[in-house]
Amino acid sequence: MTHTKPANMRRYAAAVGLLDFFVLSFTTLSTYVITYQTFSLFDPIEASGTLRIELDPQAVALTMLATWLVALTVFKTREIKIIGSDFFEYRRIINASLTVLGLLAFNSLFFKVDVSRVFVTSVIVFGTLALLLERRIARAWLRKQRLQGRFKKRVAVYGPEELTVDSVKRLSENKDHEFEPVFTISGSKQLKLKMIATGEEKEFNLQDLPEICRANKVELLKVVGSSSTSADMHKRLYWALDGHDISFVVSPAITGVSSSKLTTRVIAGTPLLEISSTKFSGPQYAIKTVMDVVLGTIAFLVSTPVVLVAAIIIKRQDGGPAFFKQTRVGLNGKEFTMYKLRSMKVGAELEHAERQAALAESAKNKNMFKDPEDPRVTKFGKVIRKYSIDELPQFLNVIKGNMSLVGPRPPLLSEVQEWKDHETRRLLVKPGVTGPWQIGGRSLLTWEETVAIDLNYVENWSVFGDLTIILKTVIYVLKGRGAF
Repeated sequence: MTHTKPANMRRYAAAVGLLDFFVLSFTTLSTYVITYQTFSLFDPIEASGTLRIELDPQAVALTMLATWLVALTVFKTREIKIIGSDFFEYRRIINASLTVLGLLAFNSLFFKVDVSRVFVTSVIVFGTLALLLERRIARAWLRKQRLQGRFKKRVAVYGPEELTVDSVKRLSENKDHEFEPVFTISGSKQLKLKMIATGEEKEFNLQDLPEICRANKVELLKVVGSSSTSADMHKRLYWALDGHDISFVVSPAITGVSSSKLTTRVIAGTPLLEISSTKFSGPQYAIKTVMDVVLGTIAFLVSTPVVLVAAIIIKRQDGGPAFFKQTRVGLNGKEFTMYKLRSMKVGAELEHAERQAALAESAKNKNMFKDPEDPRVTKFGKVIRKYSIDELPQFLNVIKGNMSLVGPRPPLLSEVQEWKDHETRRLLVKPGVTGPWQIGGRSLLTWEETVAIDLNYVENWSVFGDLTIILKTVIYVLKGRGAF
């Protein structure tokens, strides 16, 4: 069987490296010209006393540019394993940029170098944003290429048949279309290969595995399933591929855990994966709390005019109250009063249980009850629901500390009473004005899908992830998809 040679990700990484150079050079040069309103290529560097250097801005700019490019390499921002798909690509860019700023600050203090703080800060901020935008655009291009079958990583999967089938499905459905499963392997003493495209099967010996992988241009062997009897086979597979340009990865028995929580420990000579506990304290959580207070207050002030206008319209349409208060369950099961703009007719909450029972079989989400044709919703209520205007008063809950900007949706007590034990882990964090539910499909999600994305947030939350959800929420709200 012949295969066309897949486009090499190393070429993509090299092209991104060249783009990094041009983007940072342009950002540095344009920031310099805007800041100083002039440009000359060289100026002298003068020493003034012991450990005091007068460094001209051109030298500062060139030093920053060179250091930044080196930092992007040192932090492995173009590593083949992460570039184009992994979240760590963005994180490493930010870490590299902060390192450049830190090095410049240290040298400025130690050598008493006088530099423009406005210029340095502007370069770092705009340069980092430009890099992130460049990588985002590059990813969009790469994704289009992968849809056409290029720049994919060809993968073989080893393990029990029922697990390899599921793994192949997951790889094929990867949202970035990064992987192309080629064949599966099963067995121990005598290995059996099955081609995914044709269903062709054949037996082979372990020593032939490297040649088979090369013939099919496989770049990665994924091992699934773990037991005491399979451990020795996994080791023999690794030894067979050792020294060949083929990645060897083993799928852990536990899934849905952030890689940042996994560390390797050796106990009694055996390498093991240690999973750190889910914590809602420390520097990151302190930043999240400060972010809630600051951004929540700003959002409350900015949204107040919109809320007041909507409240007047609601009041005039039927004379009922403009605002709606409801008891919800928050952090660690503590109940609180949540605020919303009223989008239903007066007294509609009394009919909630009745409506839920009537449409129990047809509802997509049988726990978080949402009826797209709910007759209790007013005409204006449909408008403010579609664009989430009815949720704006919840910024007051954020200021009061009942809610966070980002988190799972605050449930009703009646909903929580129906939860299973593992579903109550959603209450380990504060509920959010927005969260994974809003950007994951909102009311179009099933209850199982809702629980899965919420638990994933609880286990793997981060400040950067919260900021990403906030930015995506703006886009999803404007589309109005899944809101009713």
